[in-house]
Amino acid sequence: MFFSASAVSAQGSPAARGGGEQTANGLLARQADGSYGPVAYNADKAPFGLRANNWLSLKGPNLSGRWLGQTGANAQHFASFDDPAYAIRAFIDLVRQYQDSYKARSAADILGRYSPAGDCSGAPSASPAERREGGGCPENQATPPVSAVRAARAVGLGPTDNLDLFGPDGRIRHPDRLRALIDAVATQELGPGACPQPPRGETWIGCRVDDGLYNRAVELLDRRG
Repeated sequence: MFFSASAVSAQGSPAARGGGEQTANGLLARQADGSYGPVAYNADKAPFGLRANNWLSLKGPNLSGRWLGQTGANAQHFASFDDPAYAIRAFIDLVRQYQDSYKARSAADILGRYSPAGDCSGAPSASPAERREGGGCPENQATPPVSAVRAARAVGLGPTDNLDLFGPDGRIRHPDRLRALIDAVATQELGPGACPQPPRGETWIGCRVDDGLYNRAVELLDRRG
């Protein structure tokens, strides 16, 4: 896995490159100089999250249902999407449901529900060799609160502060905070092979969804399948 500095398209399936190499359209990883460049990966060895356009490790709604744009699911119910914009749209919709139904407003509350204690953060993107015997959680990736701290710190808040993401009408109120949440989850779920993991105390996030892809996801938000 390496991080390319070439331009990236923000639409459609992963862009094909030579020798089985592809680009994760709309996903940018932090470079050594602090800039962000597209993620390139080997299609034959890529983790599930990249291959399935599901950087956030979403499962189907109620496990048996399907999100808009979902094309299938693996044996663990992690969804595959036609386009990563649909996965991001589904995540935003889910976070909005958490606020409406459970009053989950902080990064800690939202991600505690999205990836509860005992769940395996990063699990669907770990290769079989990285999993514990028996197919359990990958080592050192079963700490969902890490994403909450990263997301909140990136926008100058604490993990238990109210992110105030949506207004009473359901419209996005603070897109910068919502995007930090999306980016932090993608960084955690895709893992260090795709997204640099920031050291404790840093305010940067390893991967970002680019503007075009985020905007397309928002446009899809209130569309029904």
